[in-house]
Amino acid sequence: MMIPRITLLLLLATGAAACSHDSSAAPQRDETAPVAVQTVAAHRVSVPEVLKLDGTLEPYREAKLSPLVAGHVSDVKVERGDRVKKGDPLIVLRTDALRLAASSARARATAQREQLAFDDQGRLDLEKVPDVAAAQTDRDLAADDLARMTPLYESGAIDARTFERSKAALQAAEARLAGAKRRATAGYATYHSLQADAALRQDDAKNGTLVAPFDGAVMDRMVEIGEFVAPQQPVVELVDTTRLRLELEVPERSSAGVKVGQPVEVEVDGTGQKLTGEIAFVAAAIEPKRRTLSVEAVIDNAAGDVRAGHFARARLALDQKRELLRVPRSALAERAGVERIYVVEGNRASARIVEVVDLEGDDILVKVDLPDGTTLVSPLPNGIADGVTIALPSAAH
Repeated sequence: MMIPRITLLLLLATGAAACSHDSSAAPQRDETAPVAVQTVAAHRVSVPEVLKLDGTLEPYREAKLSPLVAGHVSDVKVERGDRVKKGDPLIVLRTDALRLAASSARARATAQREQLAFDDQGRLDLEKVPDVAAAQTDRDLAADDLARMTPLYESGAIDARTFERSKAALQAAEARLAGAKRRATAGYATYHSLQADAALRQDDAKNGTLVAPFDGAVMDRMVEIGEFVAPQQPVVELVDTTRLRLELEVPERSSAGVKVGQPVEVEVDGTGQKLTGEIAFVAAAIEPKRRTLSVEAVIDNAAGDVRAGHFARARLALDQKRELLRVPRSALAERAGVERIYVVEGNRASARIVEVVDLEGDDILVKVDLPDGTTLVSPLPNGIADGVTIALPSAAH
């Protein structure tokens, strides 16, 4: 059976009225009721001004190592990640040909030395060189012969032709002596050249093994057994991470407070590890475009707990002092990226925007222009807002 339209409208109206009556009967929160709060006194403190700077940790030393000689790789002693000490072998080359070349050079130097003569100090003794000694004997004989011929010629016992032949013989002997001395001197220079060549080839043979120039870790190795490598071709990348370098950009306004030897605290991003170090380098001038001073900190990492490449946050305490307000963490509220505290002013809470400077356990150091002993709301209850009426502990009940 269908309900008449007028009857239906009356029923709906009656139900709406009943609902309206029930809604008005529900209890409502009194927006004017004060918010019960607890309070704490905040105090001003004088602390060193701390620079907070970011940077990337770099190895203290890093090098791409190359062999001093060319050759085929016969052995690879290291792999990526290996830790090595100074002098440890890294790459070994085949040195058979180098050793043979060194032996041949030594033999040539020895043969050349046998043609020369030396004194007790190892210097060339020309008079004892065999060729020079023979030429000296010939020259002396020719001189003696001319000395005998001269009085005979002057007395007419021999003709002029015979006398001239004796003079020519002496001149020829002196020329041969001079030539022998020149050859001996040149031979001495050749001997030194051969000796230097032998030493160089011997060094080449020894340099067939590439060794670590410092303690470190292998970052990369670029060759395999059997490959041919040449000088100046990188084969191993070695890094020293027992110390780490951290380059920082100090704002111009704080640059005067930074100096070599100043301690630095570093927190490694993503690990929570904390390291210590000191400023080792300060640039001589402000960078004109960024208006910053480049400084470099050296961080102790002897335990090897931190890898190079991590992002790090550095804290650098300056000589200057600054006045800050110490407040409990429970007194700080954050909304939309803005930090604020609530000051008790009479029976109302007044919001003050602050700049968080540092954390100290359960307290926070903030920058705000408030006097020592300022009364704050802490902890922050629900419903706290700027200008809201509050009930202090003594009047909360």
